[in-house]
Amino acid sequence: MMRILLLLLLACTIRAFQTTNHLLVQNRSHYALSKRDWRLKDATTTTTILSTDEPVDFTDLMVMDVVLFQRRNTNSPTSIELGSVQENGNIAPLSTWTLESAYTSAINDMMEFVVDEEDLFPGMTSEEITVLSVLDGDVVGYGSRQVGGGKGPGNPHGEESEIIYYVDRAVVEGVYSTGVDDEVLNIDVVVNSNLEHLW
Repeated sequence: MMRILLLLLLACTIRAFQTTNHLLVQNRSHYALSKRDWRLKDATTTTTILSTDEPVDFTDLMVMDVVLFQRRNTNSPTSIELGSVQENGNIAPLSTWTLESAYTSAINDMMEFVVDEEDLFPGMTSEEITVLSVLDGDVVGYGSRQVGGGKGPGNPHGEESEIIYYVDRAVVEGVYSTGVDDEVLNIDVVVNSNLEHLW
């Protein structure tokens, strides 16, 4: 649990001190997905363009980054997914147990996701997926919860925790395109009711 909390603190600190220069370099050839862009999309019902010709370089990613990615060998070419960067540098897909909002504010309607332990190791490499975009901090949030709700033989004392990723509904329900042949892409949300913790 301490390690997860330290990772959360480290990620927040790194994000706070990133310079505009670094962000511009990291997102130079990619659509930066921020809250401002979502407001524009909602107002004009435009489609967000994601570049597949110049994907995000894995070396530019940091632990806990939330990304939009597409599997290289897929039977569903119009499907993209949410994922997060893990400690080993690979990306694990995000799953949820509900499509309801975790919380809302004047500018956000946040849904909650976790990494299913079955998807955690080893995760996916750059040979398996293409990262299309890194989500900006104003459409992503972080939290934690006890593994197994802090109960049961797997976590009897509640000392093990997992990261919760909050993602704005406008991102999750957004409409995307690669800009080629008017192809429309949608985020494929994995819903697994077994991930819910009943307190």
